[in-house]
Amino acid sequence: MCAINGLINLADNKKQAKNILNKMQQVLNSNYPHRCQVFTHAQVALGGNYLCHTYHGKKYVIIYQGRLDNTKALSKKLDANGIKLRTATDAEIIVKLFALEGTKMFRKLNGNFAFALYEIDNQRLFLVRDPLGIKPLFYAVQKDGLAFSDKIKALFLHPQILPCVNLDGLRELFGVCPARTPGKTVYKNINEVKPGAYLCWQNGKITSTTYFKLVSRPHQDSSSTTMKKVKTLLRNALQNQLPQNARTGFMLSGGLDSSTITALAAQNNPNLKTFSVDYVGNQENFQPTDFSPTRDNYYINLVAKQYATQHQYHLLNSSDLCQTLREALIARDYPSMADIDSSLLLFSRALKQDVDVCFSGEFADEIFCGYPWFYRADTAKVNTFPWAIDLSIRENTIAKHLRPLLKIKDFVTQTFANAIAEVPLAKTDTPADRRMKTYSYLTMRWFGLNLLERGDRMSAYCDLDIRIPFTDLKLVQYVYNIPWEMKNYGGQEKGILRAAVANLLPAEVINRKKCPYPKTVDPVYTNLIEQSIRTLLADEDHPVWQIVDMNYVNQVLNDHTPQSTRPWFGQLMQRPQYLAFIYQIAMWLVEYQIIVELPKR
Repeated sequence: MCAINGLINLADNKKQAKNILNKMQQVLNSNYPHRCQVFTHAQVALGGNYLCHTYHGKKYVIIYQGRLDNTKALSKKLDANGIKLRTATDAEIIVKLFALEGTKMFRKLNGNFAFALYEIDNQRLFLVRDPLGIKPLFYAVQKDGLAFSDKIKALFLHPQILPCVNLDGLRELFGVCPARTPGKTVYKNINEVKPGAYLCWQNGKITSTTYFKLVSRPHQDSSSTTMKKVKTLLRNALQNQLPQNARTGFMLSGGLDSSTITALAAQNNPNLKTFSVDYVGNQENFQPTDFSPTRDNYYINLVAKQYATQHQYHLLNSSDLCQTLREALIARDYPSMADIDSSLLLFSRALKQDVDVCFSGEFADEIFCGYPWFYRADTAKVNTFPWAIDLSIRENTIAKHLRPLLKIKDFVTQTFANAIAEVPLAKTDTPADRRMKTYSYLTMRWFGLNLLERGDRMSAYCDLDIRIPFTDLKLVQYVYNIPWEMKNYGGQEKGILRAAVANLLPAEVINRKKCPYPKTVDPVYTNLIEQSIRTLLADEDHPVWQIVDMNYVNQVLNDHTPQSTRPWFGQLMQRPQYLAFIYQIAMWLVEYQIIVELPKR
């Protein structure tokens, strides 16, 4: 892994630009200083493991992070045009294919990546992000140029870029977080290249172009053919992502998705290493709910036994979860999923001791419609994001003097309307298909993007490479158009996937009701978070109370009614996570020295 960053300095102060870039490099690559270099030309400075290429007299430079899953097909394309590869690295393939085809080649890339590609002769810079937005790429436009990086914290080393949050940023923080509006951040003047898009800078002008978008079209295949294709596409995705020479493992929760990936991999790879995560105190304190009906262990053992995997259980304790909230914040550069993040960071750190690459079943629920809001009556016809239908918690969290300024309900309503307008639909879609495609697209683009970012940021922080076969573009596009009645085959959520892999897994796993990523239910963790909030409440001058309503947080702290256990985001973010989220906001304001920019009263 290697961070990427760069500057365009219209003032043409090369010495200053190089000094800034060196500082960015030091922050981003403190763990891997030997992997990165600096390239300068004219007004452009690039930091990363760059590669230069000359084609028909034209020169190109690329800095790249990520992984391509279709390198074989792309290599064949180059070979057919007489272009030979020296290293066959992803970066070499991309830059040579770009030299051959230009920007139209972006839509041929399948994988998770972010890169900057510079045409030396035309002095034209492209910033490109993968179709689903797994890898980050942030940028800030300045009066004398442009700065970009895959880490927000690096941008703050530019003297003109401040950690400033204005009303728009607060609307993001309180209105949709932990999700984010694609392309936006909570910080003023810092944006992100949208998933499936690229920016082009030339002569001081910047344009944004979408190169990938799902297409809605009639599904022609029968149920039996669909099952076969789903299985084949998933198997191919897995094979394309399997490394040749790396320590490899598989996350195994005993759920349908991770169990499917494990089963497919075990067909040709005996003695797999599989891993699961659990928490001290969960065995004694777990209570089944509609959102988390069963524990994982029984189902994990079924799959591990069937495929004779070398399985390891990793048990996390509440003290470590609480202490790692700060690291999780730093890994994301903004408050997000609290201990849901910190637990994955700890899990990734433990996995790194045994493997360098680990496979996950993430994103299956997004494309196969597995989440409760696809089925629950209370989310069937809501005109807001179905994973966060109750805005009262969000509105009440905001400091009272800010509520009239932020108008969170209006913001979320407009944001939802904008999101709906982007959904790819076909005239031939039935009303049921239109509704489910809308929910599926929103879930992929918003809720799922947050989870993909979570996985990437927490694992990258530990130098672990998480790979997700369910994000394969061919699979995502095919499944998007499967009709709702077929996706719900047999009257079960994700029924078509269950039927497609029924011969690979025990019946108990095939029929297991969806359970989310495991979280702690240990009262020790809740007590630790509560104590942290009490300490915070005692500090009436803490900057968090400039934007958060102290009385409401105190009310939540002392609310132990059953209603307080209802998730306020997705399936996992309940009362303890709400309190931890507030605690992360408080840490963030201090750690990042946030400047809250508000209108003068």
